[in-house]
Amino acid sequence: MASVTLEHIKKVYDKNVVAVHDFNLEIKDKEFVVFVGPSGCGKSTTLRMIAGLEDISGGTLKIDDRVVNDVEPKDRDIAMVFQNYALYPHITVYENLAFSLRLRKMDKEEIHRRVIQAADILGITEYLDRKPKALSGGQRQRVAIGRAIVRNAKVFLMDEPLSNLDAKLRNQMRAEIILLRKRVDTTFVYVTHDQTEAMTLGDRIVIMKDGYIQQVGTPQEVFDTPINLFVAGFIGSPQMNFLKAKLVKASAGYEVDVLGVKIPLNEDQNAVLTEKEVASQEIILGVRPEHTTVLFDNAENAIECTINVNEMMGSELHLHLSSANNDKIIVRLPTVDLTKEQRASLVSGNKLYITFPAKVMHLFDPATEKSLIDS
Repeated sequence: MASVTLEHIKKVYDKNVVAVHDFNLEIKDKEFVVFVGPSGCGKSTTLRMIAGLEDISGGTLKIDDRVVNDVEPKDRDIAMVFQNYALYPHITVYENLAFSLRLRKMDKEEIHRRVIQAADILGITEYLDRKPKALSGGQRQRVAIGRAIVRNAKVFLMDEPLSNLDAKLRNQMRAEIILLRKRVDTTFVYVTHDQTEAMTLGDRIVIMKDGYIQQVGTPQEVFDTPINLFVAGFIGSPQMNFLKAKLVKASAGYEVDVLGVKIPLNEDQNAVLTEKEVASQEIILGVRPEHTTVLFDNAENAIECTINVNEMMGSELHLHLSSANNDKIIVRLPTVDLTKEQRASLVSGNKLYITFPAKVMHLFDPATEKSLIDS
């Protein structure tokens, strides 16, 4: 097993196109780290540099304490699972699993032991005599993962391995990867654009944008304390709501004024803002859909909204609302306790009121887009 250290890693393509800027990260032995971000953010490029499939333009890459910048991929003791499975179509599943071991001229009995063990772990023993074309997408992906398992490599690299599967299979394979991680106790580096995968799989998440690391933390940390607008909007589904508001420094402490509704901040928030000597200013207020309370009648400190769209999701409704100053707001409303009259009133054009406590509010500087509290 191994740690992976990236120190000031940079990737520059032709015409001075920089894909990855000054990437610094220490991945601990046996840690499961997920790189996540939108297409083109540099996550797959970074993974391919770890694998040795892309040259490193600058910085130092270490596996354990060994610098591997110029080491061939086959000599890095890594195993990689690709998005497109990369199976040999003309040979059986057994032969696909054994192929890399035969290239290393491993003993036949050891090859057989490793193949059978990997097949058992992944539940593909009954498919060993089949060729890939006779398998479903999920079964092919298990074989691709099995080819990595038989290697007993120090580091497993996975590049969007579930993106070709349908939603139901993705959910199933996510659960299987979690179980696999417990049985194959090694270091994992996993790339995805799906924040749900990142949140459910990773010990830590590395959120990237335009080749830069935006935030590194546990799933709970990046959800609870996003350090900027991008992270706040990227993590969470539906994404965080952003409203125009004012931060006002009053004699009794700070409060947020949103559409004339004044919400006093709590003791911890006041302490951070006071220590930073934050002045009264325009802000962007962030509140997650699940942290927003819906009221059917007006009340003190409630914000009036208009219903635009009502999406039925089964156990909850996703209400798309507009505020008086045209902020777009999404609210998650559980259906279990709604009366028939309340459900009937949730139609386009009707009024609704929302409220939220100070503890769930995130405050961002419109100019820097950084959190005033969590950065």
